[in-house]
Amino acid sequence: MAKLLTTFLIHPDTTFYQRELIRAAGTGLYTVQRVLARLEGAGLVVKAPRGNRVYYRANRDHPAFQDLKRAILKTFGLGDTLRAALTPLTGRVRLAFVYGSIARGEETGTSDIDLFLLGDLTLREAATLLGPVARELGREFNPTVYPLEEFRRKAKEGHHFIAEILRSDKIFLIGNQDELEGLAR
Repeated sequence: MAKLLTTFLIHPDTTFYQRELIRAAGTGLYTVQRVLARLEGAGLVVKAPRGNRVYYRANRDHPAFQDLKRAILKTFGLGDTLRAALTPLTGRVRLAFVYGSIARGEETGTSDIDLFLLGDLTLREAATLLGPVARELGREFNPTVYPLEEFRRKAKEGHHFIAEILRSDKIFLIGNQDELEGLAR
């Protein structure tokens, strides 16, 4: 169920045919049909028949959509995928988080993923690690990389971008808001 729900939540504007969902979930037709019936019954997915095919899409109007999306992305979808991609940089990345439209819950199907990385790495290293993830998720990445000292200096100077980052919604992959604020002091 988590794989299907994650698929809908990562691509909220995409309409899926059952066969696409079978491939995404890596399971059989019966299982997918059963999960789709549950998701539809809960109002999280909308069924749309077209000719002799039935398509499904996420129901963005469901009252729990945004909260569920954040939780799923943090737990199963985007969060786990990005944490796994960042594993080779363990010990070199102090903080990592998604910000922008995805963190605010306002993204569209074409939104890129804004990723902030604080630590000892280059933009080239980040881009190399994120390439396979971008293909897997079908999304472009917009990584922002800051060395710790540069981040601290710009935070103390009140740099506009850093001030905005400190105030913005975030989905933390490594670290947390308290740690970020502590490093900015």
